[in-house]
Amino acid sequence: MTTHSPVALRELSGDQLFVMGRDGTKCEARKVGTENDIQSTIRLFPDAFLASSIIVGEGASEVGLVRGIDYFRVAGSEASIGSIGNALVDSGGGDADRALMRAAALRRLGYRSAVLRDDDIKPTEAVEQAFEANGGKVFKWRDGRTLEDELFLSLTIEAVGKLVDYAIGLHGEDLVDAHIRSASNGSTNLGAIRSELLLDELSARSREILGHAARMRRAGWFKSVTWMEQASREIVGPDLAEADAGFRAIVESVFGWAAGAGD
Repeated sequence: MTTHSPVALRELSGDQLFVMGRDGTKCEARKVGTENDIQSTIRLFPDAFLASSIIVGEGASEVGLVRGIDYFRVAGSEASIGSIGNALVDSGGGDADRALMRAAALRRLGYRSAVLRDDDIKPTEAVEQAFEANGGKVFKWRDGRTLEDELFLSLTIEAVGKLVDYAIGLHGEDLVDAHIRSASNGSTNLGAIRSELLLDELSARSREILGHAARMRRAGWFKSVTWMEQASREIVGPDLAEADAGFRAIVESVFGWAAGAGD
């Protein structure tokens, strides 16, 4: 029996499921299996198994970023990445190895797989090399940076101001101020950052502090798919054309891969 129902996938065990795929001129039935990375993906993201290409985000923020920019692109008459066979999977954050292993398990089943990860904590080199050697693709933020670092270091001052306002709308001024004070070891605060933004003179140091403040563990400003998706759709996407070229190149390469570039 064949199915394209995510409900059926979620209810069955991996040893009851097979993925039909093509290997040259042959058609193969590959057993999904019950290894942790596969079984958890079936339960949480069954739709991914109905796609042909899968982007595994290290955390919810990466998934939200791609979804939000995708929605922004669609509003500008671009094809959505979902409509051309892509699915997004959240590996849970905090561990690049987990994202790579989840993507590697999907790759072994014949899916075209990529990982989008932070670079503040490096993955195990052998794990990443093995994934790439098997045809996987890795996208990562620049050396030592998280997504939040990239946003506050790369976007225009106007967009950074909008991100700060959005964070305040989500969490309140007191929490945002407390995070800025903590990230700067008490050397600055929300009021001082706002003064710089009003003068259109945001310093590199202030950008670094905001990136650090925004990614406080367990209390990140945008650390949910929904929060980052909205920020990405309404702030990051519209600002991308004016953003730092290095950041823009990474984002564009992700969407280029989703469209089939580089195969």
